[in-house]
Amino acid sequence: FGPWHFGMTAAEIRAVSSHGPYRTFKNGDLETYNATLCDQKQNVQFYLRGGHLLRIVVVTYEGTGLKEATNTWLSTYNCLAKLHGALETPGLRGENARALANQAEALVSNGTKVQMAPLSQSKDRFIFSSFDSYTVKGVTIYRVWINYDKPSP
Repeated sequence: FGPWHFGMTAAEIRAVSSHGPYRTFKNGDLETYNATLCDQKQNVQFYLRGGHLLRIVVVTYEGTGLKEATNTWLSTYNCLAKLHGALETPGLRGENARALANQAEALVSNGTKVQMAPLSQSKDRFIFSSFDSYTVKGVTIYRVWINYDKPSP
């Protein structure tokens, strides 16, 4: 994703200074709020294992607004379709992306996670997106994100 690739060390990720600054989590993983996806500035998190990049997560939405999350899911759907072609949306049916988004909203509002992924995946990465919710101290938080994973051997 972007200028980053699997296998990079934390130092190599930070060396991509055009997208910094980077914040380090307690466990050594990193994030930046200065990456772009489909011309939108996004929060990107870098997950390391054994000191090397294994997963990149683009957080397109995290907040308390279900409608905002749904609209972001729709934007994420359109972005992934633009970048990678046709998408599969397990458990969702609809004539168009808006109908899929409405169905996703209804499912997530009832505690179900929905996902989407490009039908065509490259050999060097697996891409999928999730839309779900969780509750903290009585407040429901909605999330939409895209995972760029290193394929399993």
